[in-house]
Amino acid sequence: MFVNTMKHLAFILTLLCGNASAADTNVLVLEGSETNFLRDALKRIECPFVSILKLEASALTPDRILILSGKEPPLSGGAEKLIEAFLQKGGNVLALGGGAKWMLDAKLFDASGYYPTGSTIHQSTFEGYHPVTFGYPMETPYKNWSVGVPMLLRATDGPLMRTGPRAVSILSAGGPFSLAAFQRIGKGIALLIGADPQGGHEFLSLEKPTLTLGDELKTDLLLANSVAWLREQGCNLIPNSGFEENAESGSDKSHWEIVLRNNAKSQWQRKGAPEGNVFLELEGTKANSSAAVSTFRPIVVGGETEVTFSFRHKGTGAWKWEVAFLPSASDDARPSSKQQPIPVAGSSTWKKEETSLRISANAPYITLTARFDGIGSLSLDEITLKRASREVR
Repeated sequence: MFVNTMKHLAFILTLLCGNASAADTNVLVLEGSETNFLRDALKRIECPFVSILKLEASALTPDRILILSGKEPPLSGGAEKLIEAFLQKGGNVLALGGGAKWMLDAKLFDASGYYPTGSTIHQSTFEGYHPVTFGYPMETPYKNWSVGVPMLLRATDGPLMRTGPRAVSILSAGGPFSLAAFQRIGKGIALLIGADPQGGHEFLSLEKPTLTLGDELKTDLLLANSVAWLREQGCNLIPNSGFEENAESGSDKSHWEIVLRNNAKSQWQRKGAPEGNVFLELEGTKANSSAAVSTFRPIVVGGETEVTFSFRHKGTGAWKWEVAFLPSASDDARPSSKQQPIPVAGSSTWKKEETSLRISANAPYITLTARFDGIGSLSLDEITLKRASREVR
């Protein structure tokens, strides 16, 4: 389960990773230098795991998540083939810090690395909405950083990544570099985070390290989200999809942007919602009125996949969705093709509809805009976008 905003860290981490049970112990941690920080962080977020001292094919079943972390993971000859086969069959890899460096060196991920000297702290920026970053910015942004995940510590020589066409960036480190990116490999996914969300040794001087952990940096949530997303590939990719959180706040907190033209109106209705307690009503008062609501940021979907797009609506007349497919999430990115309109007939009562969208390799980010023109009204609720299948197509 993914939570879109964060009010109580401990509560959310429990929702994401739950309590230990036999069914949940599908997380493998490869032991090595400085992996103690990861083990401690997994315990903090109540995420069960199994430690392994050596990589063996028998342990790499497709239902598992392999975490590579620390400095220079102990992976000898043949490990590349084992991990690639694991991914091809449907296993998932979470590579953190030095683990991400190993994945790049092994050429198992489409990116090149840049490695600043020493331990470094980074204030990342969002490429778009993705479950790995749900809950950021926090209700009160940590260090007043509201455009991404702050205080990401590189403690184990992880990379800033320059991603290739097959990898999709989630968090930008500035310029051409990414701090978090994923790639679909066969039926599985490799998620690389160049920093160490679990924290570790921060060197403020050459001689003496300062112990700085993820609970202090507020980056434990990023680790919890990463494990939860790799477990639940069919989760909703849209935050606040039912408008329940911060509906009347700014677009950066509600995650929705409303544009009204020529006396069009909008209102958050708190009675009669088909899902939850809130729905959005758009109203046109003139023939040339126009009302639109769109996701505030692009949605990071990833290419070569199919997603199911669903929504609830009612209104007085026909309207449409406009879907833009983007090659990158930058503000000046142009759609890779014309916007895809999805016409919707009006309905006097609440109606749930869904359709499939094919996401191409060269356009892994999308935006969604609901548009109503003319006189009348449109009501919306429960807008979701979920990966249709893990199968390679």
